[in-house]
Amino acid sequence: MAWLSWLVFVPLGLGRPAAAPPPGADPREPPVVDGCTVTVVGLPVPARAHHSLDVSGARTRLSATGLQVDLLHLEIVVRLVGPHYHGELTLHPRAWTGGSVHVLRAWPRPAVLVIDGPKPLAVRCHQGGDLLATQWWLASDLPPIDVGHGRTLRCESKSPGFRPVAMRVPMLPGDNAVVLELEPLGG
Repeated sequence: MAWLSWLVFVPLGLGRPAAAPPPGADPREPPVVDGCTVTVVGLPVPARAHHSLDVSGARTRLSATGLQVDLLHLEIVVRLVGPHYHGELTLHPRAWTGGSVHVLRAWPRPAVLVIDGPKPLAVRCHQGGDLLATQWWLASDLPPIDVGHGRTLRCESKSPGFRPVAMRVPMLPGDNAVVLELEPLGG
C-alpha cells in the first residue's frame, strides 16, 4: 500500500537565538542555532486532512511547507492529533541541533463501533478477535476493536421483538457510527 509510506516533514525552526537566556537557563549552555525536522510516518494520505500537530500546546495543520516554531531552552512535545491516528514525540534541546531528523510514528486508534438501533441490542462481530467472536455484547458495551488501518467486519445483531440481521461493517480507526433498522417480528 503506497499510502502507508507517506511522510510529512515538519521542520522545527529553532534556529533563532534569544537576546537573553530565559530565567533558570544555564548561561554556559550555548543558544540553539540549528533546527531539526520531525517526520510523520504511517499516516495514510487521506487521513492527513483530518489530523493536525500539537507542538507544546499550539495546534497547527499538517502541511508540506513545514512548521516554524520559536522555542529556545525548553523541551517540546509534538503530538499527532485527530480522529483516526495518534502519536507523540518528545524532543530535548540537544536533539534540535545539526539538522537532525526525528520520526513521529502515527498509530491507528482502536475502532469503536457505535450502533444506533433498538434497545437493547446485542451484537457479535466475527473477525474482530476472539473476544468479539465468542460472545454476544450489548451494543452499548462493545469493547474497542483493533482494525489496523481499516477493515470490514461481519457482525450479527439481534434485539427482542425484531428479526436478527447479519451485516458487513466497514471499520476505520476511531469512532464508527452505524444506524441499524431492524424489521419487527410478525410484520
